[in-house]
This record gives sequence, C-alpha cells and structure tokens, in this order.
Amino acid sequence: MYDIIIIGAGGFGREVYLWAKDSFPKDQYTIKGLIDDNPTILDDYNMDINVIGNLDNYKIKKQDRFLFAIGDINGKKSLIIKMKKRGAKFLTLIHPTAIMANTTKIGEGVIICPFCLVSDNVLLEDFVMLNIYSSCGHDAKVGSYCILSPYATLNGFVILEDEVFLGTHSTIISYKKVGYKSKVSANSVVMRDVPPNKIVFGVPGKPI
Repeated sequence: MYDIIIIGAGGFGREVYLWAKDSFPKDQYTIKGLIDDNPTILDDYNMDINVIGNLDNYKIKKQDRFLFAIGDINGKKSLIIKMKKRGAKFLTLIHPTAIMANTTKIGEGVIICPFCLVSDNVLLEDFVMLNIYSSCGHDAKVGSYCILSPYATLNGFVILEDEVFLGTHSTIISYKKVGYKSKVSANSVVMRDVPPNKIVFGVPGKPI
C-alpha cells in the first residue's frame, strides 16, 4: 500500500483529490491528505479529507507518493526540486476518462485530468499538467512543467519547450513551436513560432 499526498489544497488541489479517487486502485493506494501552508483552507468546503501539514513540517515516509496540484509553474518547480532533495517520490495521474494512445511517452509527476486526449507518439515530459478537455495531437512534444488549461489544443507536430503556459481554449496549429517560459492567453491562436519568454495574445496570436 502507498499513501497519496496532494500538494496544494486550493481549487485545483480539491479537483485533483477527486480525480485521484477515480484513478488509483483502492487496494494499492490510500489518499492520506493534502499539504498546504494554510491549515484552514478547506474549512468552508464539505471535504472528506484534511490538510495534514505543510512542506516545512511534513516528514516524508517511505510509502508516501506525491501529486502536485499547484498551477504556478515557478512555485511548483521550486518546491519539486526541494522535495526531491528530501527523497520525495511522485505519481503520474491519468484519469480513466482520458483517451491515451498506447504510443504516448509520459514522464514523472504528470497530471492528466478528465476527458483529455493524448494522441499517437506524443511526448509529455516531467510534471506536465493537462486540465480538462485539453488535447495533444499526434507527434506533439510537451516540455517539463508545461500547463495546458481547459480546452487548450495542440495540433500535430507542435513543440512546447519547458515551462510554457497555455490559457483556456488556446490553440497551437501544426508544426509550430512555443519557446521556453512563454505564455499563450485564453482564446488565442498561435500560427507562427513563438520565441522564449513571450506572451501571445489574439487571433492570429502576436507575441508581446
């Protein structure tokens, strides 16, 4: 038996808790609790699970396995590096409603929420997060720590370099690359390659 601990008890953490209950066999995993700096963050919600500590005071145990539910890429990356130094091990969550090609390559700590599509020969690097109804077309490559918001769409052969953020309903057309740490705003369409560290807005999307 392994104990699942979810890092982050905000809105996305509450969602990941629900998806984890659907995704991991109960004869192998128990969801132990959530970790957050605010011990009262769940008080106004009807949750059947508690905050069990924060990252500073929680002692990692051999049977612990962690899921990250933090939407801030920089904060998430910093915490993961610290936890790895302490010996933390991370799970990948794939919700049973997601459609996954058996040729997909998936890294450590990936979160794939309900109703996502990951097509043929897609590469998802470590700690990628796909929110509901997002999709990756065939041969897409998604770098470490990237976040695809709800309904974000990658067409075939798209490349996202590390730490890219895609807003809700954003679209990257085929064969385009989005550079390191760039952000694509909601409802925008990327029709040309995007350099690193840009914000893309509009249809067609323009980097600013």
